[in-house]
Amino acid sequence: MNTKTEGNTFTKKIGQTVYVVRYHFNEDSKETMQEKINRMLVTEVSRMAMY
Repeated sequence: MNTKTEGNTFTKKIGQTVYVVRYHFNEDSKETMQEKINRMLVTEVSRMAMY
């Protein structure tokens, strides 16, 4: 793994399977990760309310 992406990974073991997750983000983004998560949650709850 190169050093550029090494800090952008984590592992998660579920049962006997180990998942390696790599993530990236736009450093020029206008919203924080917390704002994005909140926006996604509000959108999902709105969709669920329609059913």
